[in-house]
Amino acid sequence: MDFWTPPWGVRARYGVWARPGFGFLVLTVVLVGGCAPDPEKAERFRHPLEVGVDRMEGVDWWFYSQGKVKAHAVAGRAAWYRNQDRLDLYDGLRVAFYDATGSRVLSRLKADGGRRDAKNGILEARGRVVANNTAGDTLFTERLFMEEVTGRVYTTGPVRIRTPRELLMGEGLEANRDLSQYRILKLKGSVRWGDRS
Repeated sequence: MDFWTPPWGVRARYGVWARPGFGFLVLTVVLVGGCAPDPEKAERFRHPLEVGVDRMEGVDWWFYSQGKVKAHAVAGRAAWYRNQDRLDLYDGLRVAFYDATGSRVLSRLKADGGRRDAKNGILEARGRVVANNTAGDTLFTERLFMEEVTGRVYTTGPVRIRTPRELLMGEGLEANRDLSQYRILKLKGSVRWGDRS
């Protein structure tokens, strides 16, 4: 009895090309040829074995409390250190903070990276931190911290705040979660601009 090949089978259509070893040869050539050595692309996946560390790319988080949106965070990469209960964020960080109903954005934050220390309940944004509120005020600093429970925002480093009417410069800052109320601890100067009527 002859071996029956269905009409849609590879051997029936292509004859010589469907020999048993030919498929393996094509697969080998494609895999070897497709693996061009590119050290820059391969380097980001080269990590020493770390037990208790989860690494992620293209991170997009929504934070909820009692069924309502509290914040939305996006980061390029993240590493969760389970033994230390710490989350590090890299390659850009963007966060939007929402009101109590979870429907309106109250403030936005952008930074190079950040960290969440779950043991102490502290969030940190670091590297070219820029934060905006709904009143049009913009905060510039290098490091900014927030206590998760109380919502207190603070820094001890240099700050600049640009409002619609003035520019404030100083050292240290204390503010509420949505940056609607803030206080510069050591005001070093201000530049005021007003109506030019």
